[in-house]
Amino acid sequence: MREFIRHASDFPVAVKVIGESACRRGCLRDVSIAGLSFDVACKITVGSRIDYYVPSLSDESAGRGRVIWCRPLCSSYRLGVEFVDEQDAYRTRMVEQVCQIENYRREVKKREGRELDPEEAAVEWIAAYAEDFNRRFS
Repeated sequence: MREFIRHASDFPVAVKVIGESACRRGCLRDVSIAGLSFDVACKITVGSRIDYYVPSLSDESAGRGRVIWCRPLCSSYRLGVEFVDEQDAYRTRMVEQVCQIENYRREVKKREGRELDPEEAAVEWIAAYAEDFNRRFS
């Protein structure tokens, strides 16, 4: 049984193994209070420390983690990553929230044709979803 609830996600990420120069593009799959998982094209060794980025939001690292498992998929690998410290867990939670707000913004435009600026989207998303988000992340 899973110790922490995971929250489904689907955001493009960049993953960089610390000590290597190349970034691997991937997709954030889910996030929990203890860690997250990514799909990436190339295998990353268990025990590797990584920095991860959400390029659509910033060139700055969203956090740091350690690969605790790596499982092959059909044409990629799924990584399980644990947070290195509480600060990384908190930052990742904030990034996940921003990603959810951006997703909400796109969905409103698609469904309703309304253009929301980031602040308007945040206000609406917080009113509708923040309580559930906070409960699921505690």
